[in-house]
Amino acid sequence: MDHKVKLVLYFMVVGAFGEQTPAFDRTDAPSVTMPDWMSYLPDSLPLSSLAIPGTHDTMAFFGGPLAECQSWGLLNQFSAGVRFLDIRPRHYQNSLPIFHGVSYQRVYFDQVLRDTVTFLTEHPSETVLMRVKEEYEPYENTRSYYQSVAEVVSQIGEQWFLRSSSLPTLGEARGKIIVLQEFSSKGEGPDFGPPYPGRMSISDQYQVSDDAVKWAEVERHLKVAQNGDPERAYLTYCSGTHWLLYTPESLARKINPRVLGFLNTKSSVGRTRSMGIVITDFPGSELVRQIVLDNWK
Repeated sequence: MDHKVKLVLYFMVVGAFGEQTPAFDRTDAPSVTMPDWMSYLPDSLPLSSLAIPGTHDTMAFFGGPLAECQSWGLLNQFSAGVRFLDIRPRHYQNSLPIFHGVSYQRVYFDQVLRDTVTFLTEHPSETVLMRVKEEYEPYENTRSYYQSVAEVVSQIGEQWFLRSSSLPTLGEARGKIIVLQEFSSKGEGPDFGPPYPGRMSISDQYQVSDDAVKWAEVERHLKVAQNGDPERAYLTYCSGTHWLLYTPESLARKINPRVLGFLNTKSSVGRTRSMGIVITDFPGSELVRQIVLDNWK
């Protein structure tokens, strides 16, 4: 058996028992919490200029090793400091269950929003950026995806959403959900938030055949972000998979420590801004913390 295949199988077994390190966490809850970190930043800062920890396929907890991307539940992710969510509702019989590919994640979009509102009610200094992407194939719908999203947003309450064509300042966004809209409005109504990708600079090489190549791209884009336009959002996905060589977990074990090492050694000299939104699978608490601390470097 090829050694890389053996390695993937090893991580499948080890991951089932849980592991917690500074950069990688396969347990249920973070070891360190930072539920109010945005409260220490001034209102005038553009959201686009902030260093923000994010999770890829935020609600992907089920479906086996190739589908599972996180182990902390949503409220624990918020508690750890995560403020960017990657939410993938499928349009199924006019409802919006969360999927990762073909795998149903046992939760619906409205519950994701309710949990987010619960967090923001308790921590009004914070804001949540939420990429909303139509996932997998639509099935037996009598209305558009936009209409189904609009119904859920109305049920939750429009007051929890800041509808804007671009990312606002932190002061404007506090206590609100900012939807990054990756689906069409089709002229049916106003957008829910800034278009994704829009003007954003995004590195998301999710098909990975060599972790060294993946890391080189992650490092390249983090450096681009650190010297980029403060009015432009930079999103670096550290996640990826390969049907044979890497699960999301096994790749996170390799990439996350490198991101943490980069954060711990990178000098602030000559930089013009933060490293932007850094999006990971199975992040460790120290990795999240160091992303947050980049706002003060």
